[in-house]
Amino acid sequence: MKIVINTCFGGYSISALATKKLAKRKGKKCYFFTFSLTGHDSHPISIEEAKNAFCWLAYSVDNPQDYKLNERDPDGSYKSANEREEKISLSNIADDRTDCDLIAVIEELGDKANGRFAKLKIVEIPDDVEWEIHEYDGLEHIAEVHRTWS
Repeated sequence: MKIVINTCFGGYSISALATKKLAKRKGKKCYFFTFSLTGHDSHPISIEEAKNAFCWLAYSVDNPQDYKLNERDPDGSYKSANEREEKISLSNIADDRTDCDLIAVIEELGDKANGRFAKLKIVEIPDDVEWEIHEYDGLEHIAEVHRTWS
């Protein structure tokens, strides 16, 4: 079994290019948007701008120019916008560390698949092992599941 981990301090993430390729393999459109703390004033950016941005968001939408996350509900809240965002967000597209499409993209791109603070590695373990990822400040390793008590 192949599993993707991050092998440096910082944290697991994939690059904008890897996100775009993974979305394509999943049959999803992928457009990038600026990141803001509120998340409600994002606007479309190119993949090149996403590559150079500190943070970015990726959504699967038909036409990014028509997409407005910052539309408020009549009561002034963002409840509908938040629900729309959950449906179109690609933020969890790389969460399954054993996903064959993710592994293929990382094998294809090599270091270009690394997120901003990541150095990804594919580790192979026996198929019959019950495993979990252990992490400290973003640095990860795979451990066989065992019992512990406190």
